[in-house]
Amino acid sequence: MKRRAFLGLTGAAAVQLGIARPISAQSVNGPCRDAASPSEVQLAGRSLLELRQWYYDQLFQVILPFWDQHGIDHENGGIMCSLDYDGTLLNTGKNLWFLGRAIWVYSFLYNNFGKNPQFLEVARKTKEFVFKYALQKDGWWAEELSREGKVLRPFSGDTEGMYHLAEGLHEYATASGDDQSREAAFALLKKLFRDFDSPAYRYRGADFPYLWSSQRAVRPQGLWFLNLHIATQMLERGNDPEIATIADRSLDAIMNRHYNPDIGLNTEMLYYDFTRPKEEAQKSRFGHCVEALWMVMNEANRRKDEALWKTCAERIHHHLNVGWDYIYGGLSQWINVDHPSYQWPVETPPGTTQQLHFTGEYEYMKCLWCQSEALVATLNVFERTGAEWAAEYFGMAHQIINQKFWQKERGYPAGYMLFADRRMTLQPHVGRQDNYHPIRQLMLNILTLDRMIRSGGGPHRQANDRMVK
Repeated sequence: MKRRAFLGLTGAAAVQLGIARPISAQSVNGPCRDAASPSEVQLAGRSLLELRQWYYDQLFQVILPFWDQHGIDHENGGIMCSLDYDGTLLNTGKNLWFLGRAIWVYSFLYNNFGKNPQFLEVARKTKEFVFKYALQKDGWWAEELSREGKVLRPFSGDTEGMYHLAEGLHEYATASGDDQSREAAFALLKKLFRDFDSPAYRYRGADFPYLWSSQRAVRPQGLWFLNLHIATQMLERGNDPEIATIADRSLDAIMNRHYNPDIGLNTEMLYYDFTRPKEEAQKSRFGHCVEALWMVMNEANRRKDEALWKTCAERIHHHLNVGWDYIYGGLSQWINVDHPSYQWPVETPPGTTQQLHFTGEYEYMKCLWCQSEALVATLNVFERTGAEWAAEYFGMAHQIINQKFWQKERGYPAGYMLFADRRMTLQPHVGRQDNYHPIRQLMLNILTLDRMIRSGGGPHRQANDRMVK
């Protein structure tokens, strides 16, 4: 693989792309030296105040009303995500992934944005729907339900939806004081991790079907970071030795086991003993890596571990340098280092009829969620360090989402294309909208911008203070 040199975009080029006007002259990785007011700092062609207002309006005036009108089942509880750009409902099934995510989103909105009782009511009715219809006698949860609650697909081995449920129940318990939800969240995460940590574990995610028949347990980075992220949220609100162990184990897996020092990238799939399957040894899934690393940053903040935080920032930078498509824009999906003739499995993205074929080191499918994770990660870095590279990648990700994925110009102000080919060719219709990644990105980045604005616009001093208190 040819290592990609970072293409610095400064001065007129940066302004033309609407990327970033740096706070002050600085090295690529160095901190901002001078303070600046929120009106002077520029990100994605806007001041911090303007960007915060843009995000706020997009979330509360556009996206949440769209889901309120088209996706939320106010009668039965729960949410339906099989939606076209205009909100046309194509399928009334309710997937556990999206139900758990909905509980978290609306509980987080309640906890962090004014305690609106309408948000809590959506979370409550979704929680009650799941408890009433999805909980199985064996302690697992059904994966797919009808609009009315009939089990369409019982638990078949896909545990990821239950991780999202555990996260949602914990956030809901914080919002409502509901002890049943809190106890269920802790018990579910512990049960999931015991299953995940067993040699008998068999991964059943839809993205690696050829590994389903493996006689050896294989475990993805994507589940390690879910274990970590949920554990971090729980430990921020109280101590639990078993949850702390989950955090320790997950942190080690992401930073030491999945990391391949030969290429400076994280490998997605490892065997139970952390050796690398031959087919997966040189592969890296960029969106998951960036997502995992900003979640480790949160854990580093909780632990007040500055060295760990800085390592995450450096690795985020490298994954973005390697994964960014400088021809057509956007963060690519995969790389298979040193495999220039590799035939990637055909991609049929959810909610589309596309069949994407890629040959070579890169698998160039572009996903909205990957770009959203880049926005969260780079704003975290910029908040604390003012690094120019973080501002530039933030601006490029912001631009590619608004120009390629968002369908506002076609008259769909809340509609997004979730998956696309390398050029991000328009899909006239889609069968799914995302009730999690873009909303989470907006919420987290509004809160980050609020901290930056309160601190006067420069790198957020309180982010450093969290490390030493």
